Amino acid sequence: MGVEPDKSESSSRSRDLKTVHPKEAMKVVGSLSSGVLDSTGLQGEATAGGPAIQTVDKREGDYSVQHDWSIWKMSPDALTSGFERLRQELPKRGWKITHYGPANSRAQQLQIKARHEKDGSFLAAELLIRSTRQGADATSSKTDLINFTVSSPTYRAPEGVDPNGY
Repeated sequence: MGVEPDKSESSSRSRDLKTVHPKEAMKVVGSLSSGVLDSTGLQGEATAGGPAIQTVDKREGDYSVQHDWSIWKMSPDALTSGFERLRQELPKRGWKITHYGPANSRAQQLQIKARHEKDGSFLAAELLIRSTRQGADATSSKTDLINFTVSSPTYRAPEGVDPNGY
């Protein structure tokens, strides 16, 4: 479900990218992800891991940061209530919701897409409840959960800093 920055930018256009050290970008995405979780008010189990660098143009040092994670091991009602709290709380935390409604997929799971107004990061969240998935097939997840992706805009690493090995 990842949300990816536009990787089709021309090299000349990418020269206008904001220069940010990868450590700082990872810290921002991690903080935004924590705020998203707090917005749900849920205390379930979150998947392990953290933000990761996605190299856009190694030669130029262009990169983004993406954090994919889920919260699960809760009832469908609890997850649904948490998803609704998320929708209500995001604007209070600087997010502009750009889409709220069914996904354009066979399962038509409920989805939120948002952009953080201060730093331009993106959020995609999907409520995946087994009983509400229309046309779900054998490859669908067997667990009720909310799936999240928080992605930074594309940045340029400072001169001499390799985004993959800082």
